[in-house]
Amino acid sequence: MNQLLRNVHRTWPLALLCWLLCEGAFAQDRKISGRIADGNDNNPLPGANVVIKGTQIGMVTNAEGRFTLTVPTGRNTLTISAIGYTAQEITIGNQTELNVTLAPDVKTLNEVIVTGYGAQAKRDITGAVATVDVKEALKVPVTNVSQALQGRVAGVQVGNDNSPGGSVMVRIRGFGTLNDNSPLYIIDGVPTKGTNNTINPNDVESIQVLKDASAASIYGSRAGNGVVIITTKKGKAGKPKFTYDVYYGTQRPGKTLSLLNTQQYADLLWESRINSANTLVNGVATPNAGQSGLIYPKNAQFGSGTTPVLPDYIFPDGAAANDPRLAQNPDGSYVNYSSDIDGADFRKTKFLITKANKQGTDWFDEIFDPAPIQNHQLGVSGGNESGRYAMSVNYFNQQGILKYTGYKRYSVRANTEFNVNKRFRVGENVQIAYGERVGGGNSTQSATANNNESNAISMAFRIQPIIPVYDVAGNFAGTKGGDLDNARNPVALLYRNKDNVNKEMKLFGNVYAEVDILKGLTAKTSFGVDYNTLNVRVYTPRDVESSESAGANSMFARNEFGYTWTWYNTLTYNGEIGSNIRYNVIAGTESIKNYFEFLRGDRSRFADDGMENRYLDAGNAGTSTNTNGASDWRLASEFAKVNLAFFDKYLIDGTLRRDRSSRFSAANRVAYFPALSAGWRVSKESFMAPTAGWIDDLKLRAAYGQTGNQEIGNYNPFLIYATNPTNSFYDLNGSRTSSIQGYQLDQFGNANAKWETTTSVDFGLDASLFKGKVDLTFDWFNRKTTNALFPVEVQSTQGVATNPFQNIAEFTNKGIELGLNYNGRALGGELTYSLGANISTYRNVVTKTDGNQSTQYFGFTPRIPAMTVTQAGYPISSFFGYVIDGIFQSDEQAKAAPPAFANADGTNNYNKAGEFIFRDVNGDGKVNASDRTIIGSPHPNFSYGLNVNIGYKNFNLTLFGQGVQGNQIFNYVRYWTDFPTFGGNRSTRMYYESWKPGKTDAKLPILRSNDAISSNPSTYYLEPGGYLRLKNVQLSYNLPRTLMSRLGVSNATIYVQGQNLLTATKYTGLDPEINLRDSGGTGNDRHIGVDEAAYPVAKTLLVGLNLAF
Repeated sequence: MNQLLRNVHRTWPLALLCWLLCEGAFAQDRKISGRIADGNDNNPLPGANVVIKGTQIGMVTNAEGRFTLTVPTGRNTLTISAIGYTAQEITIGNQTELNVTLAPDVKTLNEVIVTGYGAQAKRDITGAVATVDVKEALKVPVTNVSQALQGRVAGVQVGNDNSPGGSVMVRIRGFGTLNDNSPLYIIDGVPTKGTNNTINPNDVESIQVLKDASAASIYGSRAGNGVVIITTKKGKAGKPKFTYDVYYGTQRPGKTLSLLNTQQYADLLWESRINSANTLVNGVATPNAGQSGLIYPKNAQFGSGTTPVLPDYIFPDGAAANDPRLAQNPDGSYVNYSSDIDGADFRKTKFLITKANKQGTDWFDEIFDPAPIQNHQLGVSGGNESGRYAMSVNYFNQQGILKYTGYKRYSVRANTEFNVNKRFRVGENVQIAYGERVGGGNSTQSATANNNESNAISMAFRIQPIIPVYDVAGNFAGTKGGDLDNARNPVALLYRNKDNVNKEMKLFGNVYAEVDILKGLTAKTSFGVDYNTLNVRVYTPRDVESSESAGANSMFARNEFGYTWTWYNTLTYNGEIGSNIRYNVIAGTESIKNYFEFLRGDRSRFADDGMENRYLDAGNAGTSTNTNGASDWRLASEFAKVNLAFFDKYLIDGTLRRDRSSRFSAANRVAYFPALSAGWRVSKESFMAPTAGWIDDLKLRAAYGQTGNQEIGNYNPFLIYATNPTNSFYDLNGSRTSSIQGYQLDQFGNANAKWETTTSVDFGLDASLFKGKVDLTFDWFNRKTTNALFPVEVQSTQGVATNPFQNIAEFTNKGIELGLNYNGRALGGELTYSLGANISTYRNVVTKTDGNQSTQYFGFTPRIPAMTVTQAGYPISSFFGYVIDGIFQSDEQAKAAPPAFANADGTNNYNKAGEFIFRDVNGDGKVNASDRTIIGSPHPNFSYGLNVNIGYKNFNLTLFGQGVQGNQIFNYVRYWTDFPTFGGNRSTRMYYESWKPGKTDAKLPILRSNDAISSNPSTYYLEPGGYLRLKNVQLSYNLPRTLMSRLGVSNATIYVQGQNLLTATKYTGLDPEINLRDSGGTGNDRHIGVDEAAYPVAKTLLVGLNLAF
């Protein structure tokens, strides 16, 4: 017996091996094939995913909807899914050929939408939440992910900076504050209010916009202007998938301004000076009393006499070609000016030798050039039952159409999640990005600052056409000469700024852990950080060619760093009570800390302008100055949200958040933000049964909620004293011989400031019709902001102290939004098509300002009085000025009108033949500053977007257009080009449309060089700002499956694209997309819609390739 057992013991491994081999012979892997079709029309579904459940084995169906897979032993289930269809799990059994139909997901009613600290099925949402079609939106290459919202979401306005790497202004449902109206961004659970330039748009998986307070109130004090939730791409189970996306294109400038050539400029100058130096009788120049003839002009460049004479060379008094001053210097050079800033003759006795451009320099042609744009992205993603990952590397480079401007970005992203066990998961979402920017909106670089009268675009119409780009020696030419005014050479400005690079680094992301405590009960903790550094180094070389030349070179360097960390913890519980009640409860806490610090140093009088010398230590130590500062704030919050669904048709959501902010005093630190919303899925009612054939889902929504705003600076409650090297010196011994730096009042405090609160009411409708072919969304909303915060002047004798924020205003925003999507198939599924359209309107009204109906808050004031104002009864940033009622055609008509801008005794009356007719608005019998009134609005009557997508076999055509209508633009450029206030170039409009006797259709007053009245802010500056722009046209081609299989790729798409190719507008400026730009650099919305020479949009042509392996 023992021997038998010993024999069995020895032979059982061999027997087991034989059994396994036999089993393998009878249980081999098997092949299955099949066809996936549309459940509506049985057309094939190409691109459907077929995966063997529990493995990484899978494929996508071909153009005929077919697939073939080898199924391993022990696997018996397929998971089949496709975008827009309900996924299915199919048991294989003994089948070798499968025919599967997928039901349309009725625009995915069960689609999960990311909302505040969690997610909801689309069918259960009761607030105003919009989902962006990211696949379509990102067909248009964008630098900033916020640009993808433009024209895609009803109720969302987007204002583009247009310069490479420029900021983007997003406004949701109007304007609810006098301060920053930017929304809050939540990226993978981490909040930010930054520019989003460093976020790579190609990493984005989904975008949701929380538009009303019921949806956004869970974010409390930061959500007063709406919330944009961005989720980046995550890995999916399956073998590693590699992608490479690339595009390259060229950008070209669009329209330019129509300006005068040199002869036209000289003729216009002569006429305006003759009219100013002599007596005008009904607009005709006649000799002054006691003179026998007309007084003719004398100009340093154009001579004197009845007509101007164009010079050969530009000198203080002009110069003919034989002028001895034009000879070469003894050393052979042509640089005939002193560059010694310490010399007695600097800028006085010697001048540049510049040949006059008699034909006229086209300065816009000189500063704008075609420019390349390119993007490269490499990604890999995958996963298994233990975890998943998605990683990407991106390089983006956009050179600007404005010379020597551009933006480069390098970014790396890694998103991972791992299942520690069945209940416990950990993960992270992290991006590191580095960007370099030259030019654009940095106010420290006026040469390229956007929408600014000192930038190169402004100088292109301010500089006279007689000046060439270069002098005879190849140096930059300029206005150093007689009667050339003070503009700077715009090409020189750009060139000298090209090495002033803004360098920014961003670390952004979070780490998190989730644990399933009980069935339906999940706990999550997340710690996120938004860490930023910025290095700015601006070197300004000597400018010896300008009339207001910089006598010394100078430089400043500024370093900034800041961080915001966010730690939130949530408990989520969801389940059912019986079969008819579903619930989801979330409760949590959140802590936020922000810190910011900067250091700046300045020096001048550098010995050399070389790049190797552009460091502060190379400047004169005696000119050194520096500044340094820091600030911080904190927020602590608790929140809870309950979602209930009864019988899958009655929906109720409730939210409450408590915020405590360090920005308010202890007495006003706490605020509560409640919200309540309800929905009724009418289509589920029995009385709707007759409509079941065409109404898939119909839901009515109603919502109420409150959100807040804490953007008032970090130390508003406090009186702040600071040192100042200019103002706070104190004499110690009374003899004025000894002093030390002391303290001065720097800021008044307001401990009584309360939270700014926005209360929102929304009624909406969501409908899905005709088996998912049509989706319709409608919303009516009413937003009311109370206790709006604004820094009101405390007292007129406050010195240099800044004003504290006070609760002084109220606003309302009422509007309607409508969205429509339609999709279908034809020709047996070979032709697919979709149409998406949205339109929205809002009406913004200031209902209260400081309790005083007449209180006015003006915007930025440039060369002329403020042209925007915020006051009760009108929209924020309404245009403000005089009303022009035409032009006086005779002196008699002028005398009969109320005197304009006259002295108290009636002298110096502006009114004359050929001058503007300024309206006496208040009817007091005279025209003066009290007759300024609201003259227009930058707010559109409606905004809209339209997207068309047509696919045929392997080809796809996309067209996308966007526009606004009903708004106006204050064209401040006209101050420089249409009036004689400054001595720069003029528009052809001024040349051809200025008044002369008999020209009754004139648009501009008579030419007079001493006219300082006509240029006051008025209706003349206002132009229609509406436009319709073809933002994108793209034609793509997907390579055939057979060819891709031979190439070893799973997807290959080639496309050509055109952006901004056509624009329909009545606006005469460079670009009508101006209504959301804050030209004053005030950081708020009290000066929007003013064109101060903004960077224009570029027309772009590019080709691209998308590959997947």
